[in-house]
Amino acid sequence: MGFESYRQGAFTKRLADLPDQPNMQAAELKTYFDSSPEELRQALNRLCDALSEFSAAAKLGYTASAGVPAQTVQDAIENVQKQVRDASVGKLPSGCVDGDKLAQDVRNRLTAIEHAAESETNARTEADSAMQTDMNTVKTTLTVKTACNFGTYTGDGTEKRTISLGYHPKAVLVFRDGCYTGYSSAIYGGLASEDVPLMYGDSVGLGVTDDGFQVLNSRNCALNLNGYKYSFAVFA
Repeated sequence: MGFESYRQGAFTKRLADLPDQPNMQAAELKTYFDSSPEELRQALNRLCDALSEFSAAAKLGYTASAGVPAQTVQDAIENVQKQVRDASVGKLPSGCVDGDKLAQDVRNRLTAIEHAAESETNARTEADSAMQTDMNTVKTTLTVKTACNFGTYTGDGTEKRTISLGYHPKAVLVFRDGCYTGYSSAIYGGLASEDVPLMYGDSVGLGVTDDGFQVLNSRNCALNLNGYKYSFAVFA
């Protein structure tokens, strides 16, 4: 890479270049014999000095690999440092950690999340089926002579609120903003009859009362959000 200039070429004085009977003094002959080792010593010292410099790693070649794609030792070290920093903050390349490499507690958490998602899906399916059953029940209990009345109310944010009508309805249907009964896991409206209220867990989300109907505003059951307008239809 960057150390070609320190390569030792041919020696300046070679024994092969001397005549068989050199006409030289002893001291001169000794100096001649020592010249090649001295050149090698100086070249080696220069190389050692170069390798001791801070920039030496940037000149040393490195065989790139899939894990460390670098051409010099300096680049390879920096690449490994970056991977360690990324790993310390959880920034790992996609696919580098499979399920077998995860700690058991992490695997347990992932399994719990999967089970929770499956349970939620089943619960929503059951809720949809129950609502459809409730609607079918309401249809069979309402008579042809049923009178329909329509109205609106604006939510005041209280948890439990009764909308007074002055009479006992057989069923009530509530929508938010004219058309919404729900979104995702949130409930903004629905249908309730005398014997079949719209339940939110163990609480009545929408139910018929003696002189009207009651609504619930609690977490995802949003039938009385402050400032929102709701439309309703009652069947008497």
